[in-house]
Amino acid sequence: MIVDNLVSIIAFIIRQKRFPNLIAPKSLTDKILLIKLNQQSKNSSLRRLAADRIAVRDYVKFKSPNCKLIKMLWSGSEFLIDDWESLPDKFIIKANHGSKMVKIVDKAKDSFKSIRELTQEWLKRDYYKKGREWVYKDTPRTLLVEELLQFSEKIPPDFKFFCLNGRVNFVQVDLDRFNGHCRNIYSSKFDFLDVEYHFPRGYSIEKPFNFEDAIKIAEELSSDFDFVRVDLYLLDDGIFFGELTNFPGNCLESFDKYSFDLEAGSQLVLNHD
Repeated sequence: MIVDNLVSIIAFIIRQKRFPNLIAPKSLTDKILLIKLNQQSKNSSLRRLAADRIAVRDYVKFKSPNCKLIKMLWSGSEFLIDDWESLPDKFIIKANHGSKMVKIVDKAKDSFKSIRELTQEWLKRDYYKKGREWVYKDTPRTLLVEELLQFSEKIPPDFKFFCLNGRVNFVQVDLDRFNGHCRNIYSSKFDFLDVEYHFPRGYSIEKPFNFEDAIKIAEELSSDFDFVRVDLYLLDDGIFFGELTNFPGNCLESFDKYSFDLEAGSQLVLNHD
């Protein structure tokens, strides 16, 4: 644990280009880092559950019945040709034990061999060691396949609700994240904020008709956490669960306006138990 924390702090200093305030943290980023360093908190088991893409599904059903789950088409410890042949022409395959191990598969462009090789590489990867995100340390190294959601012939915008003490403080919207990734920040009322967060601001989008419903779902799913990011897809036929994120960007991404970081941080009361 000491080594994990030391690595996390050094990485923070290098990427954020400043020292974190861990004695009396003020900014949201510093407070989330402190949550990451506190591996023995009473919520540690809940945070591990949140990081498990498969296990968290039952938690979502219990906490927010109106939140839809993307249909899971398959899961297993090894991707075989029979699995490939049983799946539709397009789907999303993910690894369960970490982030950024996601692939949109199109059988017209991708071969079984290429996807199998990719998934074998994922299964060998110790994602915990990469960024010392301890929530992934004992997560089962399995694979899962989900139905591919469609939105105007493109991948749907990814709405990420930053929830502080069970209330949505602001919303990150990722656009075209597989091709020209850009990111907008909105208030909980969907006001477009003049803030940049790691990626450049993108084109404006209309407020989804079910945005208030998504706020309610995000707050239901975050009610047991002092901080968590709730990722949702807002579609015409419902609001679908993406994931619960304990440490966005592994505490390494920064806002272009530190004043925004401080303002958001002032709204978060940490549970130090």
